Amino acid sequence: MTAPPAGAPRQPAAPAARGPWQGRTVLVTGAAGFVGSHFAEGLLARGARVIALHRGDDRAVLGQLPRTSRLRPVRADLLDEAALERVFAGAPDGVDAVVHCASLTGNLLSRRERPATFLDTGVRAVSHVLDLARRYGVRDTVLLSSAEVYLTATEHPTREEDDFRTALPYAPDGYYLAKNYAEMLAEAYAHEHGMRIFRPRLTSVYGPRDDFRAGTDRVVPRMFARAAAGEPIEIWGDGSQTRTYLYVTDLVDATLRMVERNTHTVLNMAADETVSPVRLARLVCAALGRPELITFNRAASGGRPNRTLDLSRLHEVIDFRPRTLQEGLRATAAWYRSHHLSAQPHPRPLPEPPSPTESCVR
Repeated sequence: MTAPPAGAPRQPAAPAARGPWQGRTVLVTGAAGFVGSHFAEGLLARGARVIALHRGDDRAVLGQLPRTSRLRPVRADLLDEAALERVFAGAPDGVDAVVHCASLTGNLLSRRERPATFLDTGVRAVSHVLDLARRYGVRDTVLLSSAEVYLTATEHPTREEDDFRTALPYAPDGYYLAKNYAEMLAEAYAHEHGMRIFRPRLTSVYGPRDDFRAGTDRVVPRMFARAAAGEPIEIWGDGSQTRTYLYVTDLVDATLRMVERNTHTVLNMAADETVSPVRLARLVCAALGRPELITFNRAASGGRPNRTLDLSRLHEVIDFRPRTLQEGLRATAAWYRSHHLSAQPHPRPLPEPPSPTESCVR
């Protein structure tokens, strides 16, 4: 998806075709963030009414969404259960579905230095969302999870069953712990209360409206800023590690399809294409039309060698071809030019974070 040039008038949302989301009221948490805003936009395009819950819109994301009476931004803190309940109670026709995108994220160092903060914040937010969804009779609840719940190495591509039900090694990583215990709580709610709770497990998500601000801990935006500034992209380790990257609207389409089909409540979400950081850096430079300036910091850890997910279930659900990384980066570059390069023709180089990071869901 390519956004219109900065300053151009936004067009009203196009009339939506009839479908399973038509007329439903969906509460999206973290709607002023990267992933949450795309879920709000995707649901609006499908004819839903969207309650866009957010703690603040410091990146002016909500203004980039379609102008329609079916979008209702609401400011509230997920840790304030009373405030969250007022949102559920104030929905005129009730809440039909919840998509929980809000999450506390950070680089590996911050996650290890503040594991209690990450764990407590993540689990309390999920607990409030699940309990209110139960009390207000919400039909479908989506909790965005992460492939980082898989810490145990396997000889085969990691399947959905290779999770906390098989092994849950402790690690002083608050994000990892929060995602695991949130999933446990979701499974317990589904078992006890018969709720439909879907848990897509994401790999690295990228695309328009990602957080490209200075100091970001996210891989793709960091590379974009470096390349745009004419600075070398530094690769940690020897560059042999591999990852998969999923374009944000493909994530939205696959997740909503997952709910519509209702055949699996847990799904690995990734693209089939696997790339090294060197290949990713080259694709980013090509998308921006910048020269390839790539250096290596072999003393720094590049993280785990690979994370290969079994995508068999995902291919049962989706009926579309996800974008290739090249296609997705070109679309991201078009948005980046209009929203960042036009305002900042010479972005300052980003400082390196103090520890290796991997992209986390916003």
